[in-house]
Amino acid sequence: MSPVSPYASITKRTFASALLHLLETEYRLLGGRRIWALLAEDVERLIQEFYPDTQQASSGTLLWTCAADEGQKAQPGKRTEEYGTVTVRLPLVTAEDVAERLVPAAGRGAEHEAAEEQQQERLARLVKAAAAQGGLLTLADLSMILNRPYEKVRAWARAWETVHGESLPLKGTQMDQGSRPTHKGQIARLYEQGKEPPDIARESGHSLKSVERYLKDYERVKMLLKAGHPAEEISQLLDRGRWVVLEYIEIA
Repeated sequence: MSPVSPYASITKRTFASALLHLLETEYRLLGGRRIWALLAEDVERLIQEFYPDTQQASSGTLLWTCAADEGQKAQPGKRTEEYGTVTVRLPLVTAEDVAERLVPAAGRGAEHEAAEEQQQERLARLVKAAAAQGGLLTLADLSMILNRPYEKVRAWARAWETVHGESLPLKGTQMDQGSRPTHKGQIARLYEQGKEPPDIARESGHSLKSVERYLKDYERVKMLLKAGHPAEEISQLLDRGRWVVLEYIEIA
């Protein structure tokens, strides 16, 4: 029989063993010690995910817990807490951001335009960084991170997508939720470009009757918006989805 090292007990005084002891003595859960050990491992993994080592994060990096990209579509009736999560490291402020601040803009208008473009690029950078780590940010996430109103962040995302001709891997887009750009929005945009309903129907692949119905709703939204009604009230008055109304307002 080999002698037991006096240091062996030190290796057993871990968080997992302490949690296992707590479950065994205080909670007496069903399943036995083997099940408790697996539960302790899962709890330890969650702690590491939600409270990662900040020493591994460089200056300007933000730790954020978001939805995990599990390659699934959103399921009606499924609660947010029933989806998986992942904690990602987001490059909130980079050396390039600081360098851009050192270059003075030519005039107030130019400064505002440059600031808008920088925010759009930052937003895209955050979304792509999360996606590269298996995470999906929402517009609500970005609103909190960037400390800007939801509608403003939404406008930045759409502006970036329009300029670059690609969709950002947001949760709503990847999981096919209602906050992504809709075919109704596409039709309204073509209408604002001065195109006639028959041409819009041909270009969008929708029937002329559908196009005319969508444009009628769009004009009603514009009329109510001009009269001073907020988005929520317009949605209720017209019995139309909030996301569609918000998209129409953005286009108008």
